Amino acid sequence: MGKGGNKNHVSFWFWMFALFVVAIPCIGFIMVIIWAIFGENESRKNYFRALLAWHVIGLALCLAILLLGFGPAIEKQIQTWMQ
Repeated sequence: MGKGGNKNHVSFWFWMFALFVVAIPCIGFIMVIIWAIFGENESRKNYFRALLAWHVIGLALCLAILLLGFGPAIEKQIQTWMQ
C-alpha cells in the first residue's frame, strides 16, 4: 500500500520512538496522556487510552490494598520469598 493509503497505519519507527518516550519516568506518562487525548491517528489514540486505563486499574488496586490494610502483610510475604 502507498504512503497515503491507510490513515491508521502506524510505522515501526513511531513505535520505537513511542516506547522509548513512554519508558522515561514522568515525561512518558505525560506523553501517554497527550497522545491519548490529542492524537490524530485513531489506532494510536486507542492504544494510549487502553494504556491509561491499565494505569488507572493498577492505581486503584494499589490504593485498595493500602486502604484495606493489606500492605504490611504483602510486604512481609515478599520479604519471606526473598530469603
